[in-house]
Amino acid sequence: MTGIVDRNTVCSVKWCDEKGRHTVHRRYLASVPGGMSGAGLVGVNLAQRVQPRASVCVELTVTTPWAATAGFLLAVTAAPEIAAALTEAAERATHLG
Repeated sequence: MTGIVDRNTVCSVKWCDEKGRHTVHRRYLASVPGGMSGAGLVGVNLAQRVQPRASVCVELTVTTPWAATAGFLLAVTAAPEIAAALTEAAERATHLG
């Protein structure tokens, strides 16, 4: 397959939302607005590189109006620690604000 047909080809990995050729399998879970004007979105996804024995990870993506989308793959074991750090930062910001 080539050209337009490739873009619409469903991935053989059943949980993957990506179509066509891709280097990372993704399942899109949430897009959360930053809450401030122009803050953009934070995306939360499941992701797995297209490599033999690659682990399924948690992926955070950030989209802003002034920069290209950036993504960061987290080991599953690191995600709860990052969630706790975000919660703590929000609590501290609330007390300071």
